[in-house]
Amino acid sequence: MRTIQGKMFLAFSIMICMAIIPISYSTYRNASHVIEDNATTFISDSIRRADEKLRSTLEEADQIAKLIVTRDMVAQSLLSAVAAPSYEWFQEKKLVEDYIASMATYKTYIQRISVVGYNGKIFQNGFARISQTKLQGLLGQEDLQENRRHVRLDASMENSILLVRPLLAGGKSIGLCVIEFNTDFMKNVFEIQPLRGNLIGVVDDQGTVIYHSGSNWGGISDLTSVIEEIYREPRTESGGRLETVDGDKYLTVQIVSDLIGWTTIGIVPTSELLREVHQIRRDMILVTVLVLLAVHIVSIVLSKQITKNLKRLHNTMKRVRGGQLKARPHIHTEDEVGQLSDMFSSMMTHVQELMEETEERGRQKREAEYRALQSQINPHFLYNTLNTINYLSKIQQVPNIGEISAALVELMRFAVDQKRDLIPIREELELLKRYLSIQKYRFLDRVTVSIDAEESTLDCLIPKLVLQPIVENALLHGFGISPEREGRITIKSYCRGDYDVIIDVTDNGVGISKEQMEAIHQHESEGNVQGGTGIGISNVKDRIRLSFGEEYGLSIVSVPGILTTVELRLPQRKEKGGRNDGMEDRIH
Repeated sequence: MRTIQGKMFLAFSIMICMAIIPISYSTYRNASHVIEDNATTFISDSIRRADEKLRSTLEEADQIAKLIVTRDMVAQSLLSAVAAPSYEWFQEKKLVEDYIASMATYKTYIQRISVVGYNGKIFQNGFARISQTKLQGLLGQEDLQENRRHVRLDASMENSILLVRPLLAGGKSIGLCVIEFNTDFMKNVFEIQPLRGNLIGVVDDQGTVIYHSGSNWGGISDLTSVIEEIYREPRTESGGRLETVDGDKYLTVQIVSDLIGWTTIGIVPTSELLREVHQIRRDMILVTVLVLLAVHIVSIVLSKQITKNLKRLHNTMKRVRGGQLKARPHIHTEDEVGQLSDMFSSMMTHVQELMEETEERGRQKREAEYRALQSQINPHFLYNTLNTINYLSKIQQVPNIGEISAALVELMRFAVDQKRDLIPIREELELLKRYLSIQKYRFLDRVTVSIDAEESTLDCLIPKLVLQPIVENALLHGFGISPEREGRITIKSYCRGDYDVIIDVTDNGVGISKEQMEAIHQHESEGNVQGGTGIGISNVKDRIRLSFGEEYGLSIVSVPGILTTVELRLPQRKEKGGRNDGMEDRIH
């Protein structure tokens, strides 16, 4: 599609389909996972509470068993030689069984407590009795002689639980204390319904189903086989898992009791669990279809409205490109296209103003450069130079006049050369030496000038004739005020880091006072500290910034009566094919 209207229609359709469908599916999946996770957590918590109830009950029963097996009276009665049916036997039996009965008082989960000895003696309470055969069978299990708690399942009595502890005398087992739990104990503990339609099953450490909470749950008659099949499935992760049994999916949760090693399994059909989520899915499909239809209609109307103003803005831009800079779009809307139209009109107006301003600045810059070139050589400097030449010509016939004249000609040639604004530091130092060759006759060698330039800086560019006014300031105002004062001017150029070139001009003249320094910074007294060139410190700073940017320029440090240092900071910029000739020179 080549038109914006067609592209917008297609893009809206694709974007909405790509957005709504994944969001709907993600919402459905997230809701399913949240429900599954919540169900898993809820079932797990219910099973853990049941397991905790089982734990606390077994521990309480175990405490009763401990009291019985550690009672001296019980052990002595079990070891005594008194036999039935004597009066002593009756008294002994009544005393032990009354004590056992007192241990079971108010413990509704205890059906019966029995103490059986390896010598055949038995003490019991309650009405339901464990057969003598079963008790003898317990005595025959060697592992029950270990001094710890033992939990057994009596499958013959509706899966009744037995808690057994050995009774020791002299470090040797002489009998067993057997606590029989009520037949409905497992039902009372595990008859939990954390969710509607769930099933709870308990499997012992041998893999045998010892309890389940349903008889014909979900239309399945053989629940034991279903629970055993789920139990046998290998598990590597904790929490809930979806299982498929006979084509139906179930959410199962397994928790192993660390007390007796039994596994409690919670099972709930996913059809029952996700019944409300399925309704949400149907509603979301219907809403998605309706939203897509509405968005398609809106996108058609909106794209037509947007493209109408965009076409109008496009035609105006074509006119501007053709040279009609005053052309403006007439779009009076408050939407983004209207704002774009206003910004375009404002931008074109600003562009026109910038073009006029740029043209005016260019004219002013050319005039300023011309005036700066004209003022490179101060008339006062030319006057003093010519007086010096005239003075020498009168008093002696020496080649010095030719040297001064040649130096003046070279300075004049560079001053009026408009082809190059930037020259290598090498050439700038050569010009400075010519200037100094003139000034040394004026100061009669009482000022020594030393130039020390690193070789790596000689090909770096510098605005021409910026060192001359700085050195001239040092000569005139550092030493010219005191005709008898001798001094030294040191000029050094070196690299600072990988990007900057530093040129220091240091003299030991009279220095700059605090008031003069403030005037320099405020551009108020430039005429008091500038040299004979008429350029001055401020002009040098402006020329450097104009050539290289605001981060470059110069700074002044002065201690009156001791020294003054002017530091120029320049970039390490070189001409293509620049020379790398070394230069370390001294001028006296």
